[in-house]
Amino acid sequence: VFFWCACCLMVAWWVSASDEHCPELPPVNNSIFIAKEVEGQILGTYVCIKGYHLVGKKILFCNASKEWDNTTTECRLGHCPDPVLVNGEFSTSGPANVSDKITFKCNDHYILKGSNWSQCLEDHTWAPPFPICKSRDCDPAGNPAHGYFEGDNFTLGSTISYYCEDRYYLVGMQEQQCVDGEWSSALPVCKLIQEAPKPECEKALLAFQERKDLCEAIENFMQQLKESGMTMEELKYSLELKKAELKAKLL
Repeated sequence: VFFWCACCLMVAWWVSASDEHCPELPPVNNSIFIAKEVEGQILGTYVCIKGYHLVGKKILFCNASKEWDNTTTECRLGHCPDPVLVNGEFSTSGPANVSDKITFKCNDHYILKGSNWSQCLEDHTWAPPFPICKSRDCDPAGNPAHGYFEGDNFTLGSTISYYCEDRYYLVGMQEQQCVDGEWSSALPVCKLIQEAPKPECEKALLAFQERKDLCEAIENFMQQLKESGMTMEELKYSLELKKAELKAKLL
């Protein structure tokens, strides 16, 4: 430790001597301070010795006011920073050393997203990155353009239903369930029903009415429908419009 502190003081002294306008930095215990000149500025980097990790700013520079931009850096016990897991817990027996491994576990009603373990590396970092504990409840669902959903419960296992505005039809799953913090399907979309040309629709209906054999009539009707390029959703909407027109005439 004495050797590292001596190095720290020697390098800090070198910076002070090389640039008389920059004040000497206070030493940071258990660290090495490396300085170099870049484009006329003195840049300094703190490196903690083995068994300690950096808290605060790692790289400092002497600004235009001839002052160092930070003096709150410190090296704390533990080769890697203390692990953090909100809404969960991890296995640890104190300050981490190189190659130490920890495991993670979430509290009840939370699900782990990411790796369930991490290891302290030589460069003072943890890998893989720490996971997060996500609630098993879902975030409020989104609305598709020209559509909406019904349901105000977003807890685990709850369901919602999607609907479209008039003249639009739904593409995707109408019923969705909250499963481990995620909705069971992608957000559906509402597509505009293209109104079919009336002559084509009426032609298909007339052909259906003229056939006496039901099976033959249905087959012919489907053929006429296919040739017209109409979808069943478009046909349904067209028939609803025709029904509304007939009702209006009877009133």
